[in-house]
Amino acid sequence: MKPAPKTAGHLNRKLQDPAYRERFEKEYSLFQLEVQILLAMEKRGWSYADLAKAVGTSKSNISRDLSGGRINSATVTRLTRIADALGLRFLPLLVPKKPDAELESKIRALIAA
Repeated sequence: MKPAPKTAGHLNRKLQDPAYRERFEKEYSLFQLEVQILLAMEKRGWSYADLAKAVGTSKSNISRDLSGGRINSATVTRLTRIADALGLRFLPLLVPKKPDAELESKIRALIAA
């Protein structure tokens, strides 16, 4: 297992960019998937290059997908491969646009686990 990087975590570095932080705070739901991937990478001590190698793609593809909320344009196939490489399972959900508080709470708890 790789040692944890000596630099700040991926998410913390990105949040230092004021434009990224503003988008993150305004549209958190659009960043949730990206945040989960960044935190999983951080937990493993992986760089974009490490993830790219595990997924079988280029570092530039990973960088593009994890830059400024563009994870939403990644294909389902790539998201599934990224999740698999990180020891996770990609589970797409369709939920009501205005889920009740209980459903939203359960989804957030699942994501945090």
